[in-house]
Parts: sequence; C-alpha cells; structure tokens
Amino acid sequence: MDEKKNPGLESLLDCGVVIIDKPPKLSSHEVTALVKKITGANRAGHAGTLDPDVTGVLPIALGRATKLLDYIVAKEKTYVGIMKFKKEQDTKSVLALFSKFTGDIIQTPPKISAVRKVPRKRTIRTLRFLEQEGKLVLFESEVQAGTYIRTLCEDMGKTCGGARMEELRRIAVGGITEGKCVAMQALADAVWLYKEKGDSSELEKIIRPVEEYLQDYPKIFAKGSAVSSLLNGAQLMAPGVSKCESFRKGERIAVYSEKGDFVGMGISLANSMEAGKMPSGPVVAMERVHMRRVQIAGK
Repeated sequence: MDEKKNPGLESLLDCGVVIIDKPPKLSSHEVTALVKKITGANRAGHAGTLDPDVTGVLPIALGRATKLLDYIVAKEKTYVGIMKFKKEQDTKSVLALFSKFTGDIIQTPPKISAVRKVPRKRTIRTLRFLEQEGKLVLFESEVQAGTYIRTLCEDMGKTCGGARMEELRRIAVGGITEGKCVAMQALADAVWLYKEKGDSSELEKIIRPVEEYLQDYPKIFAKGSAVSSLLNGAQLMAPGVSKCESFRKGERIAVYSEKGDFVGMGISLANSMEAGKMPSGPVVAMERVHMRRVQIAGK
C-alpha cells in the first residue's frame, strides 16, 4: 500500500482494528493472514478464536494494536446456535435443561483447544430458548470469555441421552456486535478503492483506532506532566491525575492524556473515590503502554 497517500490511514494500519464477519470453512488464523495480506499491514493478530465452521464477530488487530487484543476480547461473548438432541425433547424439558446450565458451571476445555485440559469454572450469563423443530433447538447464550459452546452442548446432552452443536455464530464480543462486522470482500473492495482511486473513506470506516474498542473500560486522565513518566514505565501517581470515571481497586482501566489521547492500559491501585482525594501515592500501575513518544513530541 502506498505510504505517501494518507498518513492518518497509515496510523490505523499501525495500530487499528477491523471487525471481520468470519466466514465458514476458514480458520481464524487463515482469516487473519488474509486480512494482513489484503491491508498490507506489517503485523496482524486475532484473539477469541472461532472454529472453522463457526461464523461471526472476529476482532483482528493490526500492527501495534495486536498487543492490546487481550483487552478487547476479555469480555462476555454472545452466540446464536443450533443444538441437536439424539432424542427429541419437549420444550418444557429443554427449558429446564437450559435453566440447570445457567450460572456457574464446571467445564473442561476440549482436546483441540490451546489451553490446559483441566476443569475450570465458567459462567453462563444467559441461555435462551428461541425455537424448536424436532430434535433441533435454536438458542442464544451470553457466556464468560473462555467458555466453549460446543462443550456446553455436549455436557447438556450427557443429562438427556446425548446432544451436539450443529451450527454456531458469534454475534457479540462485549460491546462489539455483529452490526460492526465487515465481510472480507468489503475490506478488499475498500483497499482497492484506496489503492486505485486514492479514496480512503471506506477503508477508514472499516479500520478503526484500537481505543474505540476499549470503551467498556473505565477511564482515567493523566496530566501532561505525568504522561512522559508513564511512557517510561512509571506508575500514575495521585498528583498526576486530572480526572477519572468511577472504578474499583484492582480493576483494569484505560489511561488517557488530558487532551484525550490514549496512553495505555493499567490496573487501578485505588478506587476512584480514593484517587480523587489522595495527596500522594500510586493510583494506576501500567500494564501496557500504547502511546509513542513521538505523539508527545508532535503536540
């Protein structure tokens, strides 16, 4: 991609995010590789892997934004799926089964997963019955990050003669809904429009700044004098706080400059009430610094 055309767009290619509507029959890694090739980004990565036959919301980060992927996807996921019972169940029985598996459950990751195969607690926020046709049941479920829906269907089936997941689509990752997704072809068309016509308008709608997908985190704003220290790995101290939203101690928090520029992510060492009254002491320990020094020098 021609680096002379649009410095603003090049910045997005260095630290932007695209929300792909993952098609079936491709792995998440294959989709990510295609996005990297199409955009010409020097690096691309995804988190919240979807199986090849699962479709829907797949956040893909470009360039430096890959280091913030875990913050983007560390949210509840929402799915719509179809499960098939070996024996047809009446609706009342399905509703009772869904109720039994709503809340905290113990789940062992499947053999194909990349995490340790040990039982762990996961929370099923909602498990809604939508429709039934014979042995097939359409459902919607909001679950804690790291929950395997295929395993959930199989575990439910163990209590009633067997069941499996037939189809699955992820419709949300936290506040990122499928309405924000773009098809691979739409991304390719937008890149073509930029390369051939010099029109970046569509591409800039598709690739968005990484901080746009961190809006679920509470914000704290650092005074200009404190930002330079944060870039050196220092903690945000109480005198350096300009203002903040409400947050709890130990909560992940997004750090911004007074001017509204995204600095990075950290862990709060005090709650927001304490932060506003403390004459001294640390308020935030930085986990990931995103801002570059050149951004300060250029102000």
